[in-house]
Amino acid sequence: MKYNNTRELRDWVIFIKTIEKANLSLAARELGVSVSTVSKAISRLEDYVQTMLIKRDARNFEITSAGHIAYSKAKNITESFQSLLSELQNPELLIQGDIQFSVPSVVCQLLANHWTSEYIIKNPMARVEIKSQELFEFNHDVKNFDHVALQYGNIQRPELVHRELSSVELISCASPEYIKKFNIFDRPDNFEGHTLLMVDNCNLKDNMIFSKGDETVSLDKNHKPAIKSNDFLALFNLLLEGKGLLLGTPKWLALTHIRDGKLVQIIPEWKLANIPVYLVWMHRPYYSPLFLDFINYVEKKWNNFNQVYLK
Repeated sequence: MKYNNTRELRDWVIFIKTIEKANLSLAARELGVSVSTVSKAISRLEDYVQTMLIKRDARNFEITSAGHIAYSKAKNITESFQSLLSELQNPELLIQGDIQFSVPSVVCQLLANHWTSEYIIKNPMARVEIKSQELFEFNHDVKNFDHVALQYGNIQRPELVHRELSSVELISCASPEYIKKFNIFDRPDNFEGHTLLMVDNCNLKDNMIFSKGDETVSLDKNHKPAIKSNDFLALFNLLLEGKGLLLGTPKWLALTHIRDGKLVQIIPEWKLANIPVYLVWMHRPYYSPLFLDFINYVEKKWNNFNQVYLK
């Protein structure tokens, strides 16, 4: 079978999207074409390679072993072609294009918004989309070629590329009003009866371990009474209103309020382990000038912020 090279590349792009969506209709919708166009593209490829890539009918969708191999190889080829196009279209390596930046909500609302505003002033040919997400999951549905996430906690998927940033120091806080109303706190195991404001997300599932010299105390994550939330700012606002104790508060977030007298650090001798912070992204053969510049920019902003602000 004689094949038109331009059509062949387009058919491979359609095939890749179909594998990632595991559905012809979803792939067609994503690509802005008809289901018939998707089906014909896959059929042309199967005729060309003389083997079935996807077993498909009205009810079933199954990728063959040849289809898995084809997907892996074609993905690399099309990404290399994208790299070629990008280099040809941008030989001067200008900082231009779109990038997505996923960050936890508290970072999004208080830091990342200001950083990205500063970034596009310096790079007016760039466009940054900030996504407020506690933990971004990289998968085949990630549409944007340039996408990076700032993530608290340990990396769960070793295949992801990551760059370690300065860790987050945690402290425990209460409002002055709450302290006046209740007893003085001197240990993390005498909070019985106190309302704890507890962060509930997949990176902080285990009990909190406090240490003081050689002594350690484990605080039960099922403590009652407690208010749990995956939205840290929701808990922080309750803390400021005197509605409970917030253990494991990022020091950078609490410090201004402590200096203003709106919060008090409690049990300062008892330490929690710092939370690691990473920039995370999916590996690809080619990284745009925008992507490389942006991750270096974010790394510098985060690390400088921790070094200067927390002095």
